[in-house]
Amino acid sequence: MYSKTSEQKQELLELKEIKKLLDEYEEKLKVIKEKQKSLKQKKVANGQKSKKGTSILETGGKEDILDEQNVVLEEIDNNDEDEEIESEKPMKYRDVQIFFCSRTHTQLAQVVKEIKRTVYGERVRCVSMASRQQLCIHKDLRKITNTALINELCLDMAKNTNSKVTSCDGDGCAKKKSRVNMKSVGKCPHKTQSLVQELSELSLAEILDIEDLVSEGEQLEACPYYSARMATQMGQIVMLPYQLLLHKKSRELAGIDLRGSIVIIDEAHNLLDCISDIYSCEITLGQLQSVQHQIVAYKMKYASRFNSANLLSINRLIFVIKRLVKLLTTPATQPTVAESNEKPNKFRMLCTYELMSEGDFFNIDLYELLKFCERTRFAQKLQGFAKTLTMEPKPSENQPPPASGGKSAAAVGLLKRLQQNHEEKLSKSNKQKKQEVVEDVKVSPNTEEKKQAPTMIISSLRPLLTFLEALCEKAEDGRILVNATDEMSTNTGSNKYDSQPSLKYILLRPESHFQDVVKEARAIIVAGGTMQPTNELTEQLFSSCPERVKLRFYDHVVPEDAVLPFVVTKGPSGRNLCFNFSQRSSTVMLNELCSVLENLCNVVPAGLVCFLPSYDYLNSVYEQLQKSGILQRISNKKRVFREPRSDAGGGGGSSAEQNVDQILAEYSRVIKHQQGALLLSVVGGKLSEGLNFADDLGRGVIVVGLPYPYVNSPEIQERMSYLDKTLGPGSGAEYYENLCMKAVNQCIGRSVRHIRDYACVYLLDERYARENIQRKLPQWISRHLQVAATYGKVQGGTVKFFKQKKLKTDESG
Repeated sequence: MYSKTSEQKQELLELKEIKKLLDEYEEKLKVIKEKQKSLKQKKVANGQKSKKGTSILETGGKEDILDEQNVVLEEIDNNDEDEEIESEKPMKYRDVQIFFCSRTHTQLAQVVKEIKRTVYGERVRCVSMASRQQLCIHKDLRKITNTALINELCLDMAKNTNSKVTSCDGDGCAKKKSRVNMKSVGKCPHKTQSLVQELSELSLAEILDIEDLVSEGEQLEACPYYSARMATQMGQIVMLPYQLLLHKKSRELAGIDLRGSIVIIDEAHNLLDCISDIYSCEITLGQLQSVQHQIVAYKMKYASRFNSANLLSINRLIFVIKRLVKLLTTPATQPTVAESNEKPNKFRMLCTYELMSEGDFFNIDLYELLKFCERTRFAQKLQGFAKTLTMEPKPSENQPPPASGGKSAAAVGLLKRLQQNHEEKLSKSNKQKKQEVVEDVKVSPNTEEKKQAPTMIISSLRPLLTFLEALCEKAEDGRILVNATDEMSTNTGSNKYDSQPSLKYILLRPESHFQDVVKEARAIIVAGGTMQPTNELTEQLFSSCPERVKLRFYDHVVPEDAVLPFVVTKGPSGRNLCFNFSQRSSTVMLNELCSVLENLCNVVPAGLVCFLPSYDYLNSVYEQLQKSGILQRISNKKRVFREPRSDAGGGGGSSAEQNVDQILAEYSRVIKHQQGALLLSVVGGKLSEGLNFADDLGRGVIVVGLPYPYVNSPEIQERMSYLDKTLGPGSGAEYYENLCMKAVNQCIGRSVRHIRDYACVYLLDERYARENIQRKLPQWISRHLQVAATYGKVQGGTVKFFKQKKLKTDESG
């Protein structure tokens, strides 16, 4: 009896404490709401502009060295300010938060817009989070494109690193120490605590998407990133991209606490691939050689300043890099006589421990190396050192030759040559991309100016550290793809491999990095309009808790007669349509496809979107349209647009995205003010996901063939083999087919976007008539699917469908 009474007293005390915390929480909210009445009048600029400090582009001068005193300062500064705040108030009331994440910021903005339209829009606290790259308003930081570098520089500015540190004189050899002010970025003018709090309270009182948050931050001159982080603690709904939720380190740095929360993951058909992409990484031979010479030059210049522990860590890092370089430069074993007639395999797949054993650095503690680099901020110091080298005048520019330190000068010269070669390759790559023709679209002068904006030289140490982190993962969770050849691998479609030798870590078990989310959240809602098939999600992400998985399927919001899907098995001439890799480029198939496009352009009103398997095939189809004269006839009815290639690396992606945006704007304008348009796109491209071809923008959607990925890709082969071993025979083939069907379903989903929308869907390939393929289509498509025995039924059905829709529109109008 006494024990029971004691327990009740203890429970009563805990409830009283919670009630006290709740009262404080509600009082704080009340103060915030009242303060917003006056905040609306304070949006006008104060008139006091922040002082111009040293440009961020000049970060990391000659004093960016590693010595004992500097390391101590870094260790103290690395304590996050938010952790200190939490230590002052360990007990606080927390609402049950809803974390809503999606793949792109555009999709999140659409959800925020819908929340505003609901009855909860006026009282719900909805906060939008994003990376520093998206939210930063600092004029210099916004010029940098490297996310890791932005994060480091932002932390420097937030903590005001104008500290006194030791430095050496010009040649780095003198042992004399002098106290000087570090050449740093200074304090960020936008991270004033009062301004950050003001913007944070504003984002709690009003629903702001990312663009709104940045706009308000620019007006108040307050940092949107730290304001969003502060507001997240009291937000009821938190909008965030995949990266912030799924990457553990990013989640922790952003202060996101998932305990007891509800997590909603939209566009979940991307979930497996996204987790794999986030934790997969690659480093090339050129990057390894570049960072090797940078570290060697850095070490030789400041060797007299290192203590023994730091020097040992740097030597170990150099040794690991040398062994990785040797792995990529050592010729592969020559094939035997019996195998000489066969094409040798250019790739090898190794476990992490096999790579370390073959590289002979298995006895080096990589985890301690990573801790050393993080503790001493070695990546940032090397970044500043690399920039200093490029800014130094050449010997011919009235500079006397060095009296000593020949090895250092040689290393510096080699480093400069490597940097120059890298810039020449980038320049050549950019010139080739500029030569690509974008139909009916002219690049504006502003776009050209952005392309020519100065870029900061990025050290290759960050990709190396990311790769070393991957080597610390469990061996069974991933593999290392070793490409030690200078030849271009065979590729098709979007499956391409760099000609440069590289090491790539491939995550095979996404569940290992998703378990933290599963354990901490009280509920996880995995949602998507084109998620089928769903079995791979449950098998690969929730195998540890199958009892928690509940499947729910709901019909589309549009009426049943709003969509008319066809399987087009025959072309206008009566030939069977089969767009597999071996047949699709034949003259017969190209002519059939061109005839189908011409006929559909005559009967489908407004916008017609055609998804093709690859950019190369898109170009082949366009050339055939030109040769046959069909392009001219289509142009009399509809204007023809092409999606530009956007999968090329090396810095050309942003310009390609700008071209895509221009094409979409022109495509929309033509449809609204002229007769109509045909848009040739690529499955898996920018236009196949996340964009809305609603109403007249997409009255018809065509999917040509089944876009299977390149089956001989070493990554695909390894994933299939892994799934066969872990989930049972046939799982790999199922995964391969699912990759194709998810891409098809995404293309189909671009058509009908709201309850009053309607469209026709055309699946051009006889293989779509197979039952196993139709089972993996969305239910709202498969249950109305019409397999046309002749092309005439497709043409006639299309005419009848749009005629009925026009009559209904006229009657309702």
